[in-house]
Amino acid sequence: MQFVTHKGTKVLKVDLSHSTSIEENIDALKKARILISTKPPESVLILTDLTKTHFNVSAVEELKKFSKAITPFVKASAVLGAVGVIYDGVVRLVGRDIARFDTEEEALDWLAER
Repeated sequence: MQFVTHKGTKVLKVDLSHSTSIEENIDALKKARILISTKPPESVLILTDLTKTHFNVSAVEELKKFSKAITPFVKASAVLGAVGVIYDGVVRLVGRDIARFDTEEEALDWLAER
């Protein structure tokens, strides 16, 4: 997890890509939630990379909790590698748009325009 600057815009990148450790994924989401909750409301641009990330029921539940908890602080959110049921479930639960992209560059460009 790190802040990156793209086209002069600060974006929090939560990179869980290619992770096979469900425990590490859950821990990373908890740390990101703590960091994001220190920011002003509707101020954070976030890119979450879930490309080839391993999930189980606990990890999906944590992803849902994470997404719901950070909603008040998020200005815009983009995701890479999100598929079907997981993506649809999170979007339904949090009640906000989470834009899906195929490449990091596309996602960062979109977030920088927000």
